[in-house]
Amino acid sequence: MKPHFSRYTAISYRALFACLLLLACDFTIAESLDEGVRQDPVLHGFSEALAAHQIDVTSNLNARAVIAQRIRRARLGRFPDLPVGTFPDSAEIARWEAAYRESEIGGLAIIVEEAENSRPQEGFSERWLDSEQRLFVTFYRDDYEAAAKFSRIAAAAGYASELHFEGEAASAPGQRYATAAQRLAIDSLAARRSRSEVTELDYLGERVRRRSNSLFNADGNRGDRSLARNEPSVFMKETLGDEFNQSTISEIIVPGGVALGESAKLDMVPTELVFDLDGLAIIDEQGQRWELPEIALADAKALFDFVNRSGAIKSDAIVDIDADARVKISSALRDTDVGFAIMHADTQPFEFVPNLPVSKSVIIDTGVQWRAAADGGPLEFETDFEVRFLSADNMRIAQTRVALQYEYLSSLKTAEYSDSWGRSVGRLHDNLNYSGLGKSMADVANYAGWVGLLRRLHEEEVRFLRGRYDFMKIEKTGQETPTRY
Repeated sequence: MKPHFSRYTAISYRALFACLLLLACDFTIAESLDEGVRQDPVLHGFSEALAAHQIDVTSNLNARAVIAQRIRRARLGRFPDLPVGTFPDSAEIARWEAAYRESEIGGLAIIVEEAENSRPQEGFSERWLDSEQRLFVTFYRDDYEAAAKFSRIAAAAGYASELHFEGEAASAPGQRYATAAQRLAIDSLAARRSRSEVTELDYLGERVRRRSNSLFNADGNRGDRSLARNEPSVFMKETLGDEFNQSTISEIIVPGGVALGESAKLDMVPTELVFDLDGLAIIDEQGQRWELPEIALADAKALFDFVNRSGAIKSDAIVDIDADARVKISSALRDTDVGFAIMHADTQPFEFVPNLPVSKSVIIDTGVQWRAAADGGPLEFETDFEVRFLSADNMRIAQTRVALQYEYLSSLKTAEYSDSWGRSVGRLHDNLNYSGLGKSMADVANYAGWVGLLRRLHEEEVRFLRGRYDFMKIEKTGQETPTRY
């Protein structure tokens, strides 16, 4: 008797064949979830060995195509918002260590360098800081076995590694995390369900925005909350123009307050920033150490955070106090002594120059120069700054009516008046207290010098690893920022 095949049977066979083909395709791409792995020398080098141990690899854990695939096994990968060479901030380090102490997470540190270039006579810490290929993988506790497999694969390749989990203090893995040049994670269903606030776990399961390779919008947020609600008006001080070029800022409310955005000029070529018991210092290309002027550590940390925040959101604005005395201040300087001092300085210009028909004042730096001290002591700097008085023209573009120019010398801690410009200069009183206004701006000028230096080091990606962990742990909290001044 011949077997009977109905058209429904044929359809069933075709459906079964399609399912088998789909499964076959899925297992084919499971080893490397995106083409970017082939262009990634680190991940590509590990991909085949990890696939043999049932671990997928991707160069972008947030890619839409990767997120669309169902997780069948653990995934190792990078994040587009944590590119190579970026480091965690203080809050991220604190959250990571807190989760580690609770045995919620672990970390795997790998020095990805050829075995013949390794220096086994040195400790892992020294080799870690000297290497340019410092890989750190954060994993959820349920993915310990996947992390252990990765550690064994790295060891088999001749790479040095440290696997951190339960049973030790958080400081050692915390130091590795704080100084890692490459931050990855192991993605799994358990990790996504952990609801962890650790950055690398918090990003899991999120897909990049449309027409973007980032989870964040232009304002630096994942949600609908606007950056403008939490920060002063976002602008670069160069857009305010100068004596010879008009402002290009078009605002309903003229921007004001304090904005610092100069990049310092230096007499030497910096190659490294270090932090130790003697404070902050710069190492130049000749290997010479240059001590920096004395500054409260909390203040240095606050200014360091501001420079990083400023670069991330592309804004020089620090503080602005509106007509109703409401205060808006950079989140990096909120509730710090630095922020409070700058906020107070923002209230002073109209105390000394009360008779101008303008809307706002703004204090900006115009030049920062660092140089060696004549007596061989710590470096010194000079800050050029202006106190401007602004109003909007009939096109609602901010215009400088008067600008008072000053020079601040860190060695003397004094600000001297040098010149003025603007169409309303004739309205200035002959007995205007220029020295008093300059004295009230001394703190801002001092901070501007430090911001200029830190910005230069940030822009040139000057190495800052030695002492970074301890520096990032500095508590910067100081005077509380009022909602109104």
